[in-house]
Amino acid sequence: MRRTPKPSLWFLACLVLLLVSQNGLAQEDQETPLTAEEIVRRSEEVHPGKDHASKLTFTIRDQDGNERKEVLRRYWKAYGGKGGLEYKLIVFNEYPPDKKGNVFLEWAYRPGSGKETERKFYLKFLNTINKVPKGSDEGFASSDLKPSEMAPRPTGLDNHSLLKEEVIESRSYYVIESSPKKPDPLYPYSKVVKWITQDDFLKERIEYYDLKGDLFKEQIITWKKIKDAWVWEKVVTTNAQTKVQTFLTISDIKVDTGLSEDLFTERAMKRGSDDVP
Repeated sequence: MRRTPKPSLWFLACLVLLLVSQNGLAQEDQETPLTAEEIVRRSEEVHPGKDHASKLTFTIRDQDGNERKEVLRRYWKAYGGKGGLEYKLIVFNEYPPDKKGNVFLEWAYRPGSGKETERKFYLKFLNTINKVPKGSDEGFASSDLKPSEMAPRPTGLDNHSLLKEEVIESRSYYVIESSPKKPDPLYPYSKVVKWITQDDFLKERIEYYDLKGDLFKEQIITWKKIKDAWVWEKVVTTNAQTKVQTFLTISDIKVDTGLSEDLFTERAMKRGSDDVP
């Protein structure tokens, strides 16, 4: 009977070295830190759902403590680049009474699609629909929270750097500074600093700096998970220069209900939110 040759010590030593080497490479790959750009990209790609509907309640408080309130109904639908579209958005004013029936509509196209984002505004008392001028990005409810800041910003528009990692109340954050690569009238900031959670990549605090490099405003964001989607539940925006505060509460949130294409049209603007199922 022939004996099965035993592996040589040299062979066993090589095998051990190979396994150790592969394990070391795998461990090194797992521990490779994310770049600032990758962190920001993940934060912008946090799943918001395929569509969602919600009630937005704005309370704006000036430096003297005076408050005013506005209530909106917001409907949003993602398109993922289909036909160049990133998303469609329609917002109905419900309060105060003198603004009830006014409607904002937006079709947002991806950069490089060859199409420009379309924004329209319906004034009920005039029964007219006007295009919002290019370069206009007025805040919702005349607040410091702009429509463009409620949507993901393409990562490639900015240069990103990791300032530090920070632990706040047992929560670990990446602190990222982002500066625009070129001037944009819709983005009048020299830089933005974001605190992004290390587990879910949620932006929980954002500081906006004006073109002079001075702090312009700060946002604190509270998130809520519904199904597999992450959505805003509360946003507090403080203008560092005027001391005006905007408190946004999001309620009646519904995710992935299959919103109709007919909702994001001029006809729907004139019909109003009362006809939305």
